[in-house]
Amino acid sequence: MKRWFISLYLMLLAALIVFGLYGLTRPVPWTAPAGMFLAAVAPLTFFVWLASARPARTEAHPVIVSVLSGLGAVVSMMAVYRYGDDLQPYLAGGVAALAGWLAYVAWYSRQPAPGIDAPVPGERLPEFTLIDADGSEICTDALRGHNAVLLFYRGNWCPLCTAQIRELAAAWRKVARHDARVWFISSQSQKHTREIARQFSLPAKFLRDPGNRVAEQLGIDAPGAAPAGLEALGYPADAALPTVIVIDAEGTIRFIEVAENYRLRPDPDVYLKYLVPRE
Repeated sequence: MKRWFISLYLMLLAALIVFGLYGLTRPVPWTAPAGMFLAAVAPLTFFVWLASARPARTEAHPVIVSVLSGLGAVVSMMAVYRYGDDLQPYLAGGVAALAGWLAYVAWYSRQPAPGIDAPVPGERLPEFTLIDADGSEICTDALRGHNAVLLFYRGNWCPLCTAQIRELAAAWRKVARHDARVWFISSQSQKHTREIARQFSLPAKFLRDPGNRVAEQLGIDAPGAAPAGLEALGYPADAALPTVIVIDAEGTIRFIEVAENYRLRPDPDVYLKYLVPRE
């Protein structure tokens, strides 16, 4: 349901903005369409910013967006109260935009809890096999004797995920200082994995988890995480929950964080300090 929500909500916002602009050209009190326009344009501006600025994280609740959208709905409501029920469609549009935004913040952004089998600090990382960008298998045995950071991301389509990768790339000196291995893992296709690997000239591995099998094994799978429609671009519907795992040379998990909110990701300074210094 969530994957359909975000796609339909974005289309609704675009339609409401067009309707609001059209209403401003009609002989009706301008405050009604203007209020609806504001209620819709505030959330859509947030999503445009998310896609273009590509921040690694946001506030849990972007309050300014809620305030502006709520203000727009109130302006439309006051117009209906003052000028009559003929303006009800603008109020309905403003309320729909605001309700959708609040649902996005309180419901859509929340991620399912990790499974009961999800690893915890102090446990050994379970063994599993992934596929590299060239199609070859690689096992966790390759990490033996090294610190490692495993970053599970949703796919190239997620601006927060690519920003999180870029943020870790910017902190590469800290990674190299500990002689750590870094694996970026997603369930996306080999084509998309190669594309993102080319974006970053890093001595890291971009790996595939076909069918999300490893994510399921670790209890961090997120069925239906990709917004509806991305299948047309070759992305799978299922992904992993955004997760960072740090292990030591013995394969013991020293840090793990599974995102409870897909817009909240740990800063590299938070988890790189768990890398064990080289002797």
